[in-house]
Amino acid sequence: MEGERPDATGYAQDLRHPPLPHQRPTHYPFPPPTPAQPSRVGVVRIVLLVALAVLLVAPPAAIAFATVRQDRARTLVGQGAVTGGERGPGRSDGAGPKATPGATKGPAPTTLDGRVRLALTEQGASLLAGDEGGFLAAVDASVPQLRERLAKRYASLRQLQVKVWDAALVGKVDTAADGTASATVFVQYCYVVTTCDRMNLQAATRWKIAGKTVTLLDFGTSQDLGPRPWEASELRTAVGDRVVLSTTPKYAGRLQSMLSAAERAAALADRYAKWGSPPSRYVVYLAGPDEWASWYGMKQENWVAGFALPLTADATEIVLNAARVDTKETLDVLRHEFTHVVTLAHVDRSYDNTWWLVEGIAEYVRVKGTGKPFGAMGEVRTFVRSGHWKNNEIALDDPPEGTSTADVSGRYGIAYLSVQRLVDRFGEDRMLQFFDLAARQGVAFDEAASKAFGVGWDDVAADCVKNIKNRI
Repeated sequence: MEGERPDATGYAQDLRHPPLPHQRPTHYPFPPPTPAQPSRVGVVRIVLLVALAVLLVAPPAAIAFATVRQDRARTLVGQGAVTGGERGPGRSDGAGPKATPGATKGPAPTTLDGRVRLALTEQGASLLAGDEGGFLAAVDASVPQLRERLAKRYASLRQLQVKVWDAALVGKVDTAADGTASATVFVQYCYVVTTCDRMNLQAATRWKIAGKTVTLLDFGTSQDLGPRPWEASELRTAVGDRVVLSTTPKYAGRLQSMLSAAERAAALADRYAKWGSPPSRYVVYLAGPDEWASWYGMKQENWVAGFALPLTADATEIVLNAARVDTKETLDVLRHEFTHVVTLAHVDRSYDNTWWLVEGIAEYVRVKGTGKPFGAMGEVRTFVRSGHWKNNEIALDDPPEGTSTADVSGRYGIAYLSVQRLVDRFGEDRMLQFFDLAARQGVAFDEAASKAFGVGWDDVAADCVKNIKNRI
């Protein structure tokens, strides 16, 4: 779409400062040990939002990628940001209490908070045990629509092979004069294994109080990046050794063939998890038109092929646009996206000045996986000859508002060719060292180049420019 920059959020009017998600409690890695309301701060967690725009400029369709990153507050150390010791794939560092599903024996709770906590614990235990009746038992009979909605949610979570479900109160339960109560719930969850880097959400609930009994009147969707796919849609899921791939019944016929491609992409991306173990599973959702406009609460343009969205510092989910990505394109798209997942894991800072490096390494891995030469030299040639490549700058920032799709493709090409040149000249290991210093740690380019390559940044940048000009 000429004149618009591909942007995963759809908020092209302010690409450097996209609308912020809701605030999150600052210290919630695990359920709080006391019912006290946690302090809240006017900052947001997370990080990366990656859009893949299919640009119909030449057959086969070229793919450009646009990235927006927000600063993640360092106070939010709990959301998987702190890791320690050696870990297996996706294994958490063991900090914090672990869930004990079904451990509800003992005296009945005497407080309203205790009764709500017990209902949430029993509901979670039923979910993990595959007991739909138990999961729905807390729903009040007066709200059949909630029962229907939670039944769909239960079925979708079971399809996703949920293995961890910890629900805790945020603060205290608030009562109203009409015999109802409201409570905010913080949920952590894992798919397939119990040792993943936990995803999480915060949701509002409402309860009916009848003597010593509490029943659910409402259980909302995530207040931050919601609704999640399983909160809003009936899902069908295929699980592989490295990937969980889920979609709606309409597209379920694509699951097995796309899963095979996704597994191949994961095998390549795993090799670039140099700064920690790869995720236990890469989580990918395939969205139809309705879901594309609603999942995660972000309106997506129809030309965007997909986006990657970290839910914590370690757990990232990927959404693909079913209208744009078929089985043939899945492998290529996910090589790029999975590279973002592993190369930016555990990073809690912005990379505002290293867009070219972040996207360049993802394109480097994608192209390497094809075993073929880079296929977008035409776009790079057009971009360079247009005069839009200002000052022959290698260290490009993300494309500004109003950048044409053709120029976006050219900028991605510049990013790829620059990273490839670093590999050709210095080797992959030293390129990865430079990436770690500059993109992950925020070290200035000149210092990073001196440490990784033994030469200054001016030398590195001039050589990259010369290489690009020689190739066009």
